[in-house]
Amino acid sequence: MEIRWAKSAQKHRIGRQRSGHVVQTTGTIIRQPPPEESPLEEDRIVFLGPDPNGVMLEVMAIETSQGLLIIHAMKMRQKYRPFLKGNADA
Repeated sequence: MEIRWAKSAQKHRIGRQRSGHVVQTTGTIIRQPPPEESPLEEDRIVFLGPDPNGVMLEVMAIETSQGLLIIHAMKMRQKYRPFLKGNADA
């Protein structure tokens, strides 16, 4: 699967290596509908997990004909903690 990054994916200063690591290693993936104001109609695929340094990230992507396009990456917000698998204290 090819992974590409939109400019918006680095808005929060999370580099490609860090966000790519989460996409490739996470066990927690959820799907969300797009926000109403979004020009992109595709569902969001949200990858939740640690980067190589153990910092928990949320990485959001959409599926395209060419693979995944990462559109958002940042430190994981509290609202995603209930979705984490196997870690009640995360």
